[in-house]
Amino acid sequence: MNLGFYSYLGATCAYGFFAVLLLFSWRESLQGKLLFISMFISACWALVAVQISLHHESFLLVYQSLEIIRYIAWYVFLLKLFDVALSDVKQPNISFQKFIRWALPVSVGFASLLLFNEIIAVFYVLSGQYVISMTGNVLLSLTVLAILEQLYRNTSARFRWATKYFFLGAGGIFAFDFYLYADALLFRSIDQNLWVARGIVNLVAVPLLVVSSARNKNWSLNIFVSRDIVLNTTVIVGGGFYLIAMAGAGYYLREFGGSWGRIGQVMFLALAVVFLFVVLSSAQFRARIKVFLAKHFYKNKYDYRIEWLRLTEDLNDNAKNKDHYQTAIEAMASIVDARAGLLWLRDDQNRYKNVGTWQTRYVDDFVADDSPLIQFLREKGFVINLKEYENHADEYNGLLLPEGLMALDEPWLIVPLHDIDSLLGFVVLARPLVEHAINWEDRDLLKTAAKQITSYLTVLMTSAQLAEAKQFEVFSRLSAYMVHDLKNIAAELELVAINANKHNSNPEFIKDAFETVENAAADINRLLSQLRDRRARDEKKVMVDLVELVSNVITSKQHLLPAPKLEVKIDSALVTLEKGRFANVLTHLIDNAQQATDNDGEVVVTLSRAGKMHAIRISDTGHGMDEDFIRNRLFKPFDTTKGNAGMGIGMYEGREFIRQLGGDIEIQSKPGKGSIITLYIPSSLSHDNDIDSLHV
Repeated sequence: MNLGFYSYLGATCAYGFFAVLLLFSWRESLQGKLLFISMFISACWALVAVQISLHHESFLLVYQSLEIIRYIAWYVFLLKLFDVALSDVKQPNISFQKFIRWALPVSVGFASLLLFNEIIAVFYVLSGQYVISMTGNVLLSLTVLAILEQLYRNTSARFRWATKYFFLGAGGIFAFDFYLYADALLFRSIDQNLWVARGIVNLVAVPLLVVSSARNKNWSLNIFVSRDIVLNTTVIVGGGFYLIAMAGAGYYLREFGGSWGRIGQVMFLALAVVFLFVVLSSAQFRARIKVFLAKHFYKNKYDYRIEWLRLTEDLNDNAKNKDHYQTAIEAMASIVDARAGLLWLRDDQNRYKNVGTWQTRYVDDFVADDSPLIQFLREKGFVINLKEYENHADEYNGLLLPEGLMALDEPWLIVPLHDIDSLLGFVVLARPLVEHAINWEDRDLLKTAAKQITSYLTVLMTSAQLAEAKQFEVFSRLSAYMVHDLKNIAAELELVAINANKHNSNPEFIKDAFETVENAAADINRLLSQLRDRRARDEKKVMVDLVELVSNVITSKQHLLPAPKLEVKIDSALVTLEKGRFANVLTHLIDNAQQATDNDGEVVVTLSRAGKMHAIRISDTGHGMDEDFIRNRLFKPFDTTKGNAGMGIGMYEGREFIRQLGGDIEIQSKPGKGSIITLYIPSSLSHDNDIDSLHV
């Protein structure tokens, strides 16, 4: 069974069908036309490969020629996608434009030379023809992989969904080509099994290209131009040349190494691959390449768009296991490839302390506000290069640095952090990956990043201060509630003391006095429990008669003028609620009415029924309130008109309690005409079948 025939026949049908779809779907798109040409040439190439699988050697030159022409078509299509990117960028990188301008003619020219070499070889037998041909094919496939890698790396993340199958399909085709020809170069013959499998790889890849094409009607990948393209392409191409050289050396060892040749070849190639992996994974190696490229190929040292996005992303990294100060140091260090850093911030005593570190030790000494370093950073705002500090002392006006800073391991840069009108702190960066000079561009970028980091730290410090203030506010609120309750308890005890001399021989009075003291002790214990737990505990609900409860409260307020009067328009009103809290609410409302009314005025408490509600109305003939006060201040906590005599929480607490019961409070008042406050208590509270549901 001729598997090669069927594999390449399937590839021919797949490429041909895809080309027909492109021909009728993307006539108006340049990218679609180029892709159609690539697919049509690939279909022709696969068809000729079918003839090769049938051992028709007369098609060998056509097959090799279409092989190279196929690469040329792919080069043009892929590099034209970069042209789309350049047209969408407002200020494209000039160096990158030059790279794209030369990449197409160089790659196409190289492929054309290989094509010419294949044609010449038909008429003239050249020495090393096979090696030249296989090496050229390896380089052709490697170039396509490098272009695909850059397209994928620089495609916007939101467009990768539409292009991922394209990169997977095309990458699979040419990665297999690279493997096929590298193996052929190494062993001086094409592995027939790999060549047969190549047709299957192309057949499987075409559906992936079709899916991606359907998602990209105009084949505009919306890629953005990155200055890292030269770095990454250099690494990939350099790695490819390195592997080719190592493969040649391995072949030499196998051919001329005698009985140990095969073992030596395997060991050599294994060590070569390991060495390549170690070198490419070295951060210092990549940093050196980046510095070299920046010096010799770019007008600007940094891609500011990339640097700004990276800084923003670093500062947004607020994982739970990560210190905010360390985040700020790392964000600053990544700009200049530093491997350690420290952060100093101003404290409440205007001293600068080391509050954060990254990959180094803390410095215990503080830096005084009037020290030469702080004065220099505050006045000049310069980035201090400690590597040049001793040799260029004249530039720093005799600046003296703290001993703690100079004792660090390889201190390098000091970057000031200025807020609006003062020096918030500074960052010390140490242990650079690569020793290089700091020019104006480095300093400007560090200053710009320092402003962003200063804002980041200011927000953190302000948030911490707000959290602390909120804790004090909670404690103050709890204290205010307790003082309010203690004031009511004190009023009850004061009433007992006032009437003691007059009624000390009355057994009923003595009984009531002990009950009052007992209730006061219980209230004090409840307040102490709240203070220990830092939260209010719910009082147990009991069944009470509103008529009796209101009568008792009015009786307790008879010693003050005007004495309140009670009008009862219902026989009884049994409800389930917190008796003590409700009594405190009534006491407070009646007390307010008495204070707002002259001694010869009138305070009347009426208990009645309003629909499904029990209504307790407290009316007085006092000075009254205007609508603005009722709407904006009456129920606002900690807002009082009584000066030091009040806490401003009585009305707020009363309304919240009534609403928790499912009722409401209504206010009617006019200045000079008194007030009417009505409490509505749901009559459904009389049913004691679901008391727990009343808790809010």
